[in-house]
Amino acid sequence: MSSLSIYKVLYSVYDLLDVVYFRDHDKSPRTAVLKKIKDDDRVLDLCTGTGTNALSIAKAKPLTKIAGIDLSKDMLKVAKDKMKRSGLKNVKFYLMDATKLKFKDSCFDKILISLILHEMEEELADQIIMEAMRVLKDDGKIIITEWEPSDELSKKILFSPIGFLEPKPYKSFVKKDLYSYFEKFGLEIEKYEHCDYTKVIVLTKKK
Repeated sequence: MSSLSIYKVLYSVYDLLDVVYFRDHDKSPRTAVLKKIKDDDRVLDLCTGTGTNALSIAKAKPLTKIAGIDLSKDMLKVAKDKMKRSGLKNVKFYLMDATKLKFKDSCFDKILISLILHEMEEELADQIIMEAMRVLKDDGKIIITEWEPSDELSKKILFSPIGFLEPKPYKSFVKKDLYSYFEKFGLEIEKYEHCDYTKVIVLTKKK
């Protein structure tokens, strides 16, 4: 089953990730990402899903301008419904392919790629990263959120459904040397932060 087909099934319960895995505010990757956004940043949330990241940033930092894109119409419907209920005006959602972005070069300060790269074959992940680099300002940052299994027994048990449900590329991605992987794009890791069940990685273009 393709990732798009999976999300067509799961879109209605997708926000349960925050309830189950990210409920500790201080250790949540959502909090870690939010702290890395400046008040006047222009932000692109790739594969935004139901818009949780985009909307939380828009609410906390009203001077930001945020674009969330996704290929799933079902996910975007949820995101847009949430946006209407919130009354937020500084976020917009678009039906768009992350490998063929309809944005100009060098126009975003921050680009978010959350819990996506592990779901696809490396060639497709590479295309997304290269497109992100194209629309990123020279002094901008790409902020990656990815799963990071815990060594704690209780967390291992709670996390086990993730490893079972994720598509085939997941197992190889979690073992990948990310320093070498991102370096091949001319990106370097500025910060590597451990959160609940996840890691948040800040990337910058090499000078």
